[in-house]
Amino acid sequence: MEKRDALFTKLQNKLIMKRISLLLCLCLAILGAAMVSGCSKDESTSGAPVGKGGSLARFTIAQNHLYVVDGRDLHTFSLADPQNPVKVHTTGIGMDIETIYTWKDKLFIGSQEAMFIYSIANPAEPKALGQASHVRACDPVVANDTVAYVTVRTGSNCGGDVNALLVYNLNYIMQPTLMNTIAIDNPHGLGLQGNTLFVCDGTYGLRVYDVADAYFPTQIKRISGEKFYDCIPNGNILICMIEGGMALYDITDRNNISLLSKITD
Repeated sequence: MEKRDALFTKLQNKLIMKRISLLLCLCLAILGAAMVSGCSKDESTSGAPVGKGGSLARFTIAQNHLYVVDGRDLHTFSLADPQNPVKVHTTGIGMDIETIYTWKDKLFIGSQEAMFIYSIANPAEPKALGQASHVRACDPVVANDTVAYVTVRTGSNCGGDVNALLVYNLNYIMQPTLMNTIAIDNPHGLGLQGNTLFVCDGTYGLRVYDVADAYFPTQIKRISGEKFYDCIPNGNILICMIEGGMALYDITDRNNISLLSKITD
């Protein structure tokens, strides 16, 4: 039995490393393109590469480290030598871990039952700071210094019976406080840039919110015509994952968002 378990663990680790290698190649390609185009980085990173991903991502790069979540754990890899990533730490989190999002020196990790917050002040060894439980549902998250936005939705793999946008106060990071719950039809991924929150609502379109009053988002626009899964705001461009492909939108004026291009199967 012990030999079988050891073999299973070894095979599982090999599979994880293969996946990490593929993800790392993708991340480095994206980072390279960002550097060429002169994209800025958050000053808290001290020049270290930072990956910009969607709220449904299972991996992210920050402070020369790659962070990957699987169903239970957070895996940390050093990118001191990007061609040879080295696994330096594994942190057990819980069950049904789904997503990871970076903001400055913190990781926000979504599961089907909670949002977890980890400090990467020591990037090689993430430390738990706090968590907020919610009804069982799929759970993407985005955040900044003071607020976190979480979408929960029903689904075949998620359970639960709630479709909503949850708004958390992060002023006391050890125990986030639920400030608001906004009913939404079938929310998926979301993106945050400045005072604008983008929520992908599946077949119901892309919802755009003003979050100048951070805990009380106000919807200002809804874009229809596609099934939206996730989005990444990057300057004046919003990259959207839609059914069958990807769409790029000009968000220079959030009240007059326009489609730039679409790539589909």
